[in-house]
Parts: sequence; C-alpha cells; structure tokens
Amino acid sequence: MRILTVANVPANPDSGAAGTVYHTNVALRQLGHDVDELWDAQLGPRRIRHGNLHSLIEQPLAYRRAVLRATEQKPYDAVMISQPQGYLAAKALRRCGFSGVVINRSHGLELRVNSVLPVWHRQLGVPASRHPMLTRALRPFLKRQWTESIRWFDGVVLPSHDDRDFLEQHLLGFPPLLTTIHHGVPDLFLDHPRPDMTDDRRQRLLFVGQHSFIKGPDLLVEIVNRVLTESPGLSMTWVTSEEAHRWILDRLPDTVSDRVKLHGWVDQSRLLPLFDRHGIFVFPSFFEGAGKACIEALARGLNVVASDTGGMRDHLSRVQPDGCCPIGDVDAFCRQILKYSRSSTPLNNHAIQYCRSLTWRNCARQLVQFFRQCEHEKTTALQMQ
Repeated sequence: MRILTVANVPANPDSGAAGTVYHTNVALRQLGHDVDELWDAQLGPRRIRHGNLHSLIEQPLAYRRAVLRATEQKPYDAVMISQPQGYLAAKALRRCGFSGVVINRSHGLELRVNSVLPVWHRQLGVPASRHPMLTRALRPFLKRQWTESIRWFDGVVLPSHDDRDFLEQHLLGFPPLLTTIHHGVPDLFLDHPRPDMTDDRRQRLLFVGQHSFIKGPDLLVEIVNRVLTESPGLSMTWVTSEEAHRWILDRLPDTVSDRVKLHGWVDQSRLLPLFDRHGIFVFPSFFEGAGKACIEALARGLNVVASDTGGMRDHLSRVQPDGCCPIGDVDAFCRQILKYSRSSTPLNNHAIQYCRSLTWRNCARQLVQFFRQCEHEKTTALQMQ
C-alpha cells in the first residue's frame, strides 16, 4: 500500500506519540509498504504558543494544507493522521473525491481525558491550568473536533479498549469504523537476554514518564514516601524531565530522599538496562491511552503496579491482574508494591511471552488490515449510492 502518515510532533523514536508513529512507519516499510511522513517540520511554523488555542485554530489548518499538498503530488491508498485536529484534512479529502481511505489515529482519547481529569484536579486541589477560565471556555470547541472527526474520517484507531468504548458511548449515530490496536514493544526489549529476578531487584522501584498531572506525580510522591518509610530496604529510581527534579525533591522527606535516584530522559538503548536493574514498575496515572512504558516493563519481566485504566488494564488483566490498582488508591498501590517486594517469584514469563505478540510489526499488520477493511466499506458504500 501507499501510505501517508501525519503527526504534529518531531520525528523522535524515543518519545511517546512521536515514537509510536516513528516505529509504526519503520514496521510498515519492513512489511513492504511505501510510507511517506509529514512531521511538525513539514506542517509549517507554529505561531500560536498556547496549546489549546493552537489545537483549535492553527493545527487543523496546518494539517489540511500539508495533506492536500502531499496528496496532489502523489496518489495514496491510505492517509493516517494523528489527533482529531486532522478533521479539516479529512473533510477536504472527502469533498475532493480522494480515492483512498483517511484514518484517524488516537494516542489517548482527549474526550476521555476531559471526562477523567477534572475530578482529580478538584480532589487534589491542583489547578487544571494557568488559565482555567480559558481552558473551560475552549473545551466545548475542542470536543467538537471529535464530532467532526467521526463525521469525516473513514476509520478511527484507538490504543485501548477503554478509549474505544468511551468513543462508542459518547458519539453515537456516525458511521466510521473503530478499532483498538495496541502499541508495540521495541524488538530490543523482546530479544535482549534478561537477567534473573533477584531479591535485590525486588527492592528497587522504577517509574518512567512525563512530569505532568495526568501521570500522577502527586500520587507517586505519596506512594514512594509511604513504602520507603515502611520498608527501609526499598529504593526508587524516578525517570522524568530534569526540570521536574526540584519539584520531586521538595516533596521527599530526608528519611527517604537518599534512597530516591532522579534520572533525566534517556533513549531506549539506555532505558533497557534501567528496567533490568529494577524489579517493580510503578505507574499511578489518572489516565492512559496506550501505557507503553508498562508493556516495556512487562517485556523485561518486571512486576507492574499500575492504575486500572487504558492500555494497562488491557494488558495486566491478561498477565498480571493483581498489579491493577483502582485509580488514585494510594493504599492499594502501597500494599501491592510491598507484596511484590517481599515475594520470591521469578521473572514473569507469562507476561514476557504475551509481550512477544506486541511487536511493532504486528501493530503495522493490524493497521494495514484495518485500512483494507475501511477501503472495503468505503467501496461498498459508494456502490450503494
């Protein structure tokens, strides 16, 4: 197939959404498909710095302009656009008679984020943004982008069953196909030899993720303080942006701070040995779409303690159900972490085998199968007109 992928992010294999697009494109090419890419550099300069205003006004126009230019220069069988801001591009392609299929790919459903987070902002007393009134005013307009996306895209790819179910329940009456396709695990994490699970590793906790409210850093600080206080043999490595390190240190008492190691961002090749030196991965997010870091930890045989939501629910329910904790339940997280730290279980081979099905190549195969399904539905609908 001739495929065009579009994402408003830099081409960074080690980032979240960007890495997902990057590794998917590599896998599609390995399967023999012709793949072109439009990254943020090809979408034109960004002039609006405010995130929501950019998403509402500037990004949809940039997507439309770049996609129309690309499809005029070369025929494609499928155009896959990240985020609902691609709705203007999908609408323009539909109206100009584009013969291929136009697919939206979500990396975490914004509609579900906006349903989940306000509750936790209020409960923890953390402001939702620096301009909360503006955020509330813009939210209905941003929600409308999903209504438009559902109308104009031929299909939508979601990273978890939670996201797919939410979209089905809240946007009824529109015809595009929906599917859940889980993100992949790098081949390096699947193929590289794993060290045994030892008592020493079981005493080491690990978190890898952005420092943003959605990832639950307020909860993680409380969890770390409690379990390290109760169990003096435990230590913690916290991998996040260096700009957040002072925020974390200010919330750690002297009695535990010397057992918490703060680490800046690293690429995947340097992340793997970090996983292999630790035994318990802690991930208390309020919301997750794919939860990629969790399946990377599972692929290395770690015990994972994570919020029961999104991709973590999909994966842990199959291979480690006792690692799923109710969202925001610090007590449940602490109990499970201490239970794992005091156990004598070996590497989680069931999880390791399960993760072998979560390759980027398998993700790419499922995407192509979905493209062809959407193509068939589109052809059938045209023949019935």
